[in-house]
Order: sequence, then structure tokens, then C-alpha cells
Amino acid sequence: MTINDDLKAFSTESEWFVTMTIPAPSNLDHAQSRFELEWRNARRQLSDRWGEDELTGLDDVIAGLRHHNAAAVVLVHASHGATFVELLEEPVSATTVHEGPLPRWATVLESRQREIAHVVVETDRAGADLTGFAGSLVLTTETVDGSTFHIHRGAPGGWSQRRFQQRAENTWENNARDVADSVAEMARRVEAELVAVAGDVRAQTFVLDFLPTDVAAVAVKIEAGSPAGIADEVVRLLSTMVAERVTAAAELVRSRVTHGTAAIDTGEVIGALREGRVATLLVHDDGSDGPDAEPAWRDGARLVDRAIGAALATDAEILVVPNLAMLDGPLAAVLRW
Repeated sequence: MTINDDLKAFSTESEWFVTMTIPAPSNLDHAQSRFELEWRNARRQLSDRWGEDELTGLDDVIAGLRHHNAAAVVLVHASHGATFVELLEEPVSATTVHEGPLPRWATVLESRQREIAHVVVETDRAGADLTGFAGSLVLTTETVDGSTFHIHRGAPGGWSQRRFQQRAENTWENNARDVADSVAEMARRVEAELVAVAGDVRAQTFVLDFLPTDVAAVAVKIEAGSPAGIADEVVRLLSTMVAERVTAAAELVRSRVTHGTAAIDTGEVIGALREGRVATLLVHDDGSDGPDAEPAWRDGARLVDRAIGAALATDAEILVVPNLAMLDGPLAAVLRW
């Protein structure tokens, strides 16, 4: 199973699709009314190919859609078939409607490559709150409650001072071990690629020290203290990870192209896709409806959509990238052989 198996399966639902991208800013006043207005605008752009029964079915899908915390919606409908809906975390500038023999998956793929599994830990000396995410979607939560006996490190004075402080230190460490164990279990369960540890500075240090090696390798200390500050720093870290992956993929293509194990020529990439030789497809989609330059694929589908469809069919990794200087066209690829 891969993250895009559902897109692969849906692409065979029909020989004609409509792909709609609709703004759905949930944080605005009258968000539902605004979304319904955008839907009506999109509906009016549909061709006569769609019968009244299908339009009514789409109306029902939209009426039952709850898009809390979303910024946009991608809806793909297969002619005389099923409807696919994906909520996007990033906003879109305007409603778009496209019909053709293949869905337009680039927006969905770009959104998914930002959905990095991660765990946020807010810890103090008595325990921690843990939250596991996939992008902004909360997967799981947990509270670790440690001992609070002797948790205050004061200065009682007299012969007992040193013993009292040592008990406090031991309590903090024991609590941190419990937190670290829970963090490790959650991180492995959600396959986290980032563990962000915020909270009391001393407690952070203990938790990070007690994490097992595999989890410690993806753990970072968050300096921010407020919930908003923690969220901003986590978003920045995740965005950096996405950018680094794109850069690494581009560098891999650049380093391998002279050895014949990567391709930046559109024709070469197409040939490799047909032969199932593409391990990673890099695709830049500017959203245009330009003519298809490949005669064998000139069936009304864009080159970008055909390439994505072929990559999905052969279980290749797909990265949506900006318009990189290394690209001769909209495609590049790392090859399997």
C-alpha cells in the first residue's frame, strides 16, 4: 500500500472526469454560505456532458460535506461513477473546473507531500501532553501524569536540604522517563518523521535524553512557550522538511542524469514512464491547458496528467515541484534502471 493508492484506483473509474478546486476558508464569517456560493459558480461551468442525475448527486455531496479547518476542497467526479473529495490545508486563489479523460491530481499530490506525520510534546516536570498529527489532522492524543511528590525544588535548609533536592531531581527524571517511553510509542505508531518537544527547559532536556535512538534522531527542542508559538515553529520545521526533500530530489536527478539513471528531457521521461522505469517523478504543473506535445497521448489529456497517471499506475513516487532551472519541460525523473 502507498499513500496514493486511492488516486491510482480512482483514475480507472471512468474515461471522463471533472476536477474542481473550490476555496473553503473555514475561518471566515458565513463560511458555509460562501462555500455554497463557490460551488454554484463551479456547477455553472460544467459542460452539457453531465446529466441532471449526476448534478443532483454532486449537490448532495456538497450539502453533506463538512470542511472544518480546511482551506479548500478538491472534488473529482467520474462520469457515471464515484466522487472523490479531498480537503486541503493550503488556500487556493480561485475556483477552477477542468474536464478531461484523466483527473488533475497535482494539487492533491502537492497537498499530501506536506502531510508529514509528527508528534508534538508539551512537557513539564510532572508529565506531558502528547499529540500525533498527519499534517494538521490529529491522529491521537495522550496525557502522561507523573508523580508530583517532592516535585518542588525548594530550599528547606538544615541537614535535609541535599536529600530533599535529590528526591526532586529523581522525581523529575522518573517522570521524564515515563514521558519519553510514551513519546517513543506514539512516534512509532504514527510513523512520525518529526518529534517536537516543547515546555519546561529542564523537562525538555530530560525527555530528549531518555528517548531511544531511532526517535531521538527525529526529535527537536522547541523554544517557543505559547501554543501559538509552538504551532508556528512546528509549521516552519515541517515546511523546511518539504523544501529539503524537493531540493534533495532535484540534486539526485542532477547528479545521476549524466549516468543515464535520471532524465530531464520530457521525451525520455515519457518513454521511461511507459516502460515502468521511473522510481520518482518530478512534475511541475503551472495549471495551464496547453497543447499536448506527445502525439501518442494526444487524447484531450494534458501531458502532466498523463505522466502522473502513468506514475501512479507503476507505483512511482511523485513529487510536485516548483519550476526548477534544471527542468527542460514540466517533467524529470529518477529511474529504476
